[in-house]
Amino acid sequence: MNEFEKFIEGRYEPHEQKQNKHDKMIKQIEKELALFDEAGLSFEQEIEELAEKTEALLKKRQAQHDPI
Repeated sequence: MNEFEKFIEGRYEPHEQKQNKHDKMIKQIEKELALFDEAGLSFEQEIEELAEKTEALLKKRQAQHDPI
């Protein structure tokens, strides 16, 4: 192995190490996105429940104020 090859090999990680690092990073990002999606769905459900309760309360109040 000549000096140039030693320099290149020492300066840059082998491809497999880079690929493993990349794969770990992608898995972490996917995990964080899954948690974010879960939180978003939970928040959406809470908003829908709140909207339903608010609508029911509004209808109840309107019924009390509007003579039939």
